Amino acid sequence: MDQDQGSRLVEIADELRAIAANGLRWVATEYDGARYHRTMSLAAELLSLVDAREVEEIERIFKGDLGIRTPFVGVDGAVFDVEGRLLLIQRKDNGSWAMPGGAADVGESPSAVAVRETWEETGLRVRAVRLVGVYDSRKVGSPDAVHLYHLVFMCEQESGELMLTNETIAFGYFSEEEVAGLTLHRGHGARIPDAFAMWRGEIGEAVFQ
Repeated sequence: MDQDQGSRLVEIADELRAIAANGLRWVATEYDGARYHRTMSLAAELLSLVDAREVEEIERIFKGDLGIRTPFVGVDGAVFDVEGRLLLIQRKDNGSWAMPGGAADVGESPSAVAVRETWEETGLRVRAVRLVGVYDSRKVGSPDAVHLYHLVFMCEQESGELMLTNETIAFGYFSEEEVAGLTLHRGHGARIPDAFAMWRGEIGEAVFQ
């Protein structure tokens, strides 16, 4: 089995798990409930084909979390300097380069996530001024086990100075040519070119993928 086939099996298992979990939350009859429990078991069995864990462990985890399943949300801040270079941080966890960003918290607006994550990862205070795009992780080559919607906001610096944080080991402003030589964090290969294109005025509306 090649990597693409393995990734597709993970996606199918995740979707089946979501169908089963959401179905069990709104189930109307015991017969439907039995079908959704069976669907959950099949999702666990399918995932076990590409996962080191035993199917029983996966099924136990699945059935222990029957909350509504929906895509997770991540948000990035695209911050440019006066020369049109994009601010990137080097992640401490895997050494790859990325726009400052992270997972949304309950109670936050999407643009507030971009502002908070930029502050937490770079020390810069920014304001979100424009939506660059909304990206589906499964359509932009992001190999996450979970389904993600990722939003990118163009941000302008208001105050602060760049500094390292507990999540970063380096930072810098890069031209698009320089970015091409970096190892980018998953999904950024699709999102960063759109940020540059919007900065240059080549696209006027948000991208939806």
